[in-house]
Amino acid sequence: MTAWSLFKDLHAGSTTWGLKVRIVRIYKQTYANSSNAGTMEMVLHDETGDRIHASMYLDVYEKFKENLVEGGLCRITHVMVKENDWKGKTTTNKQRLQLFRLSKVFEFKPNTFPTVMHDLKEFNELIIPQKNAPYQLIDVIGRVTSYLQPTKLPALNKRIMEFRIVDSSGSPLDCCVWDEYIDCLFPILEHNINKTCIVLIKFGRVCDYRGELRFQNTYHVTQIIVNGEDDVFLQFTNRMEIEDGGGCNKLMFSEYEQEIYVLFSQKMAQFRDLKELNAMQNVSNFWVEATIIDIETKTDYWYLSCKNCAKKIYDDGNIKKCWTCNEQSFSTTYRYKIIVSVLDHTGTSTFLLWNRECAAIIGKSAGEMRDLNVDGSKQGDKMVEDALLDKKILFEVRKQTIRNNNNKTYFIVNRIVLNEDILEIYRQNLITDNESTTGLTSEMNNKSLEMIEESSRNRDDKGKGIYLEDEDEDINEKGNADEVKQVAFHEENPETDDAYGAKSPQTSSESVADDQIKPRRVSDATTDATYMLKRKRIKKEK
Repeated sequence: MTAWSLFKDLHAGSTTWGLKVRIVRIYKQTYANSSNAGTMEMVLHDETGDRIHASMYLDVYEKFKENLVEGGLCRITHVMVKENDWKGKTTTNKQRLQLFRLSKVFEFKPNTFPTVMHDLKEFNELIIPQKNAPYQLIDVIGRVTSYLQPTKLPALNKRIMEFRIVDSSGSPLDCCVWDEYIDCLFPILEHNINKTCIVLIKFGRVCDYRGELRFQNTYHVTQIIVNGEDDVFLQFTNRMEIEDGGGCNKLMFSEYEQEIYVLFSQKMAQFRDLKELNAMQNVSNFWVEATIIDIETKTDYWYLSCKNCAKKIYDDGNIKKCWTCNEQSFSTTYRYKIIVSVLDHTGTSTFLLWNRECAAIIGKSAGEMRDLNVDGSKQGDKMVEDALLDKKILFEVRKQTIRNNNNKTYFIVNRIVLNEDILEIYRQNLITDNESTTGLTSEMNNKSLEMIEESSRNRDDKGKGIYLEDEDEDINEKGNADEVKQVAFHEENPETDDAYGAKSPQTSSESVADDQIKPRRVSDATTDATYMLKRKRIKKEK
């Protein structure tokens, strides 16, 4: 007669163990770098609730698959006991089991046997594991408060979706899921938008993402259940008070704005003021909020470019030719290029705005603005100036020096932010990292008005603007165009003037968001997006 053992009694000196177990999780594990077709993995618990991990090859599983059902009971005899040396651990047990050809599995139907299907952790108990150290897979449950549209990461050839959940005490947890797990979660959230969605994530992992704690799935063990019927969902609902309208919200960001939102919410962005930027020698990218007070470009605000490479078109006699593409170019378009003076509470600086950023601020393409100037009225110039001057914008810039007689230093604008929700997150980060930065004071506002009036009087003076040599203009435009391809996620629109989809009246930050995602209340988005940042700042101060 078989003597039934508990997990705590197992050791590696025997294979004749007999076990009565419940199957908590069973899944197929595949290995990309192995010729093996894979293995079947299980998480088991005994009658005391202790857990252990078990593995078997697929040919062994085929013999017993009828009795190996998730949530079911079985008796297992003849197993090998090994050290649990895996980096990702599904249990805290220091040992694991290996089923082999001599193993036997029987169905088991007792009158009483405990059911311990979940190992839930509170959000405030979670800590980031040390780098390259083993990590524990755990279960969490929470109510979804917001989520982002899934995005594709071309460098990894994977999809990712980020969302936020809160536990019964209101503590938030940022989560992300990858690839096929998105297909399990995203359609349900879309169908239940503005409704309560409770998500149970089984066997997920805590990871370090740019110094911040984040919870994500682990291939292939993780399970995601939304609004399930298990007792764990009922208990969670009873513990937390779900207010009216306490559903999940889809944040109103376009794909381009989502990337910036993630930068700010994870505190990856580097924030500076103009005084710090002017003093820096490196060419790293930084974010700064400033007001446009003058336009230093004294000639046209646009130039004729090749649709293929975005470089300037030159006249070769009577033929317009693109020297970069080394062919005659008859497919051309007009692109913005405007140099502006900006002001914040620490000083002034000079920024160079390329086509995509200008089109987003102005709301119309360079071609449309040029057409308004054909009759000599300069109406297009006036509309450009009205749209830019006295505009407060969040810029991401990189430093560069013009190679001309003046060696003028200026900043090239990589991208801009006009969305008020994202601006609020930026300001929260800025206050956290630099308590002295509180925006334009009354004195600086007066200084701004004086400088704007002064620039208006001198706007017609010729010869005082900054001019780029043709060679430098091509080099800078090429660099900016390459960054546009990497940063902007919107696809090319052949019907617009811009080959990269930047020159269109509908390409402002507001209109892009409206076209892709229905807007939500600004107050909700701002509160939800900054809540976690405030909590983390409080924890650090403690």
